Amino acid sequence: MPEHTAPTPATTLFVVDDDLGLARLIERALKRAGYSTASATSGREALTWLSEHQPGLLLLDLKLQDLDGAELINRLESAKRSVPFIVITGQGDERVAVEMMKRGGLDYVVKDAQFLELVPTIVQRALAQIERDRRLAVAEDALRSSEAMLAKAQQIAHMGGYEIELGPPPKPRWSNEMFHLIGVAPGEIEPLSEAFFNRYVHEDDRERVQSAITTGLGEGRGWNFEYRLIRPDGEVRHVHTSSEAVCDAGRPRKIVGTLLDITDRRRLEQEILNISEQEQRRIGQDLHDGICQQLAGIELMSQVLEQSLARRSKKLSAQAGQIAGHVRETISQTRMLAHGLCPVVLESEGLMSALQELAHTTSKIYGVTCVFHCNHPVQIHDQPTATHLYRIAQEAVGNSLKHGKARQIEIGLAAESDRVFLCVKDDGCGIPAPPPRTGAGLRIMQYRAGMIGGSVIVQRGELRGTTVACSVHQSQPAAVKQPFS
Repeated sequence: MPEHTAPTPATTLFVVDDDLGLARLIERALKRAGYSTASATSGREALTWLSEHQPGLLLLDLKLQDLDGAELINRLESAKRSVPFIVITGQGDERVAVEMMKRGGLDYVVKDAQFLELVPTIVQRALAQIERDRRLAVAEDALRSSEAMLAKAQQIAHMGGYEIELGPPPKPRWSNEMFHLIGVAPGEIEPLSEAFFNRYVHEDDRERVQSAITTGLGEGRGWNFEYRLIRPDGEVRHVHTSSEAVCDAGRPRKIVGTLLDITDRRRLEQEILNISEQEQRRIGQDLHDGICQQLAGIELMSQVLEQSLARRSKKLSAQAGQIAGHVRETISQTRMLAHGLCPVVLESEGLMSALQELAHTTSKIYGVTCVFHCNHPVQIHDQPTATHLYRIAQEAVGNSLKHGKARQIEIGLAAESDRVFLCVKDDGCGIPAPPPRTGAGLRIMQYRAGMIGGSVIVQRGELRGTTVACSVHQSQPAAVKQPFS
């Protein structure tokens, strides 16, 4: 049986050499260096010991009397008992040792005058490499596990990932979930190609998406926006893309980002918005049909009281008349508020009449000049689209009064081909540049425009004033020019 010290599985060094004296000298040199060792003087003894133990490193003489080193390694591999090894060879056999290293040997040592002095150093170097390989394997396993978890999380969240190596030309790479979101298999379409934009990006969003990506790539920064994708089966999906630039030595090298499917969220938001509109309409109707009628009754009672008091006291009669006048003013304001919450004209006479009434009411209540321009009839055939456009105009006018302190406001409506254009222009102090990110008004307008597949642009005038322009696709064409052209 081979002689060995009590081994520890991870650190035991196993010496195999048919020269018993040399094997013991090697063990002694290794023990002085702090290693635990075991030894064998034949290939068969080595195989027997290795069938029951797993050393940290094998020091193998290539030429054993019963079994050469190459055959011993073959048998270990066949038995799935492979061990990291160092080759011990005589002078002149370096070529054979190199061949063994190609088969997985970590190093080799030649039996010469400095042989025993070199063994601990070579062993230390080999063990360090084994530890590096172990750590690398652990890291790779963790990375694979992390990537698998990330891929599963992306699948659950309907989120894809992408990476763009900045060129020229740019080299995009997509995760599998990206292709799943679009409904194509990897290799069916080249990301960022002209064919991709023409086939899978909604035509109303195509120019905006291409412009944002081109600008982001050109400036080495990311992007953050929403748009619509058209899957091969014709289904339209709303997605949100977000990216960041990865820099090396201050220079952008690539852009990494995500694509999130927000279709379900958009549908839920639409339902919530519809409920909000219905609630506003109900409150407006309650104000008009309930409170206004009660106030009208109070006004009538005040008028009767005024007439009755006229015979007794002119002063009291005048006070009753003042009460009736205040009630009339309250009725007028309440009706205007009801019309704002429930624009009946919008449903009965269309968007043009509703915007005309909005301009008239704004002028009357706030004492400003608010006019409506519509040179040619514009018919909106989709009621939700008309409602969103009206609310955008209403919000823009409110912002002009509240934030812009405007004295003159123009509301314009026009159509050209299959698009409708809405514009609200004022002479106020102008929106700050860049626009504030905390304001709810701008987000509300952009959100409403997005719900009907449109877009909103807010621009500051050269000297003062602000222009809010909204463009939306119309399923049926209507004529003719841009507002304020």
